[in-house]
Amino acid sequence: MTYFSITKFHYNKLISEVPKISLYWYSTVLHYRRYDGKEQGRIDKPDYTLLYSGSEEKTGQLGTGFMMNKAMKGCILEFEPQSNRICKMRLKGKFRNITVISAHAPTNEKDDQEKESFYENLEDVYNRIPRYDMVIIIGDFNTKIGKQDYQQQVVGKYTIHDTSNENGNMLTQFATRNRLIIKSTMFPHKYIHRGTWKIPGSNEVNQIDHALVTSCHSSSVIDIRSCRGPNCDSDHYLVKIKVPGKE
Repeated sequence: MTYFSITKFHYNKLISEVPKISLYWYSTVLHYRRYDGKEQGRIDKPDYTLLYSGSEEKTGQLGTGFMMNKAMKGCILEFEPQSNRICKMRLKGKFRNITVISAHAPTNEKDDQEKESFYENLEDVYNRIPRYDMVIIIGDFNTKIGKQDYQQQVVGKYTIHDTSNENGNMLTQFATRNRLIIKSTMFPHKYIHRGTWKIPGSNEVNQIDHALVTSCHSSSVIDIRSCRGPNCDSDHYLVKIKVPGKE
């Protein structure tokens, strides 16, 4: 199976790509609320299904969810909206079920209380997942993950940053506490296929979108890289995750 993550996309631009790909995670979707004004729900179309979780306040900002093609619809066991920053979906697998969490962390300059609240909520969602599920957590964590020795237990050597910011430290601490691997730092791709967000007005990229996998299932993810080809009218690039079909 091939999964994609996309942050801050234009809804109509992404629809043209959906039939080619099994499943999208997204965070901070633009324009999806124009359907019925609901802040969470499900939209079924002939070629795709959209599951979304937003805010109780109709701000037109934030929101997380999943978009999948029609071949994946029959695999859905459960969808659980949490907030405008977190939602969860459980999929039926061949040998084990897979729970995927779509997340969007506060930016690095937000106050500590807001960031700590996000990780407390994320940990609560994670702790309620059935024990034997493979878990993938993916989204915009607004992190710079560095190459410090103390993070090597959960971080690979293919991060593009030398030093972690505060958000990066919080993400690695979360991963360590919960026996997760930040798998998006594990693959030796070219620099352009590791950066996930282009800084507006420049050609510089950061690697702020990440995928975490339960350590006991880490080998089941065989590749992660960003893709610059699809045009989704976003300053983030699609992040592709490959999981063997046997899962």
